[in-house]
Amino acid sequence: MSRLSQSEAIRQAACETEQLFTKHSPGLIGYLRSSVRNVPDIEDIAQEAFIRYFRVRSNGESIDNPKGWLYRVGRRLALDYVKKSKPVLLDEAGWRKAEADQAYRPSLTADERSLRSPALPWHLLTDTEKECLLLRAEGLTFREIAEVLEVSISTVASYVARAVKKLRKAVATNSETSVPRRTTALR
Repeated sequence: MSRLSQSEAIRQAACETEQLFTKHSPGLIGYLRSSVRNVPDIEDIAQEAFIRYFRVRSNGESIDNPKGWLYRVGRRLALDYVKKSKPVLLDEAGWRKAEADQAYRPSLTADERSLRSPALPWHLLTDTEKECLLLRAEGLTFREIAEVLEVSISTVASYVARAVKKLRKAVATNSETSVPRRTTALR
């Protein structure tokens, strides 16, 4: 690559990275919260994903699906972080704060909060099913989720379908005992 084209690649990579950061950093940070609890560490992991994107693009390599690529790299970085970190023992106040942080985040809409609500029986889902639903809630397509998790699109569809079925069954069982069921179709 010539000097001029190298500097042009760097300028283009910087512009792309800035646009992607503006558009996707809130979603990526929200997704990373499912595996990393410390906000400064989450932000560092997300920033590292964007730095890696910049490096790859400034070397002239193409990335077909930047959003999926960023989530995949962020996921790998988060997994590495979790493997290397030591468990943190929380006192009672720490547990209360962790539960409050998980239950309500001002940056989430009411629909996103209800999806992430601790009242849903998340314990019934496998880690991969949870991860598929969280990525879907962040707006990723099945194709993008498949790229992030490095599985086929049909596998993602199966995980999502199983997760939704499990949650619906559990919610229906709970609602039969407490609240009358809706008789009209949802729009």
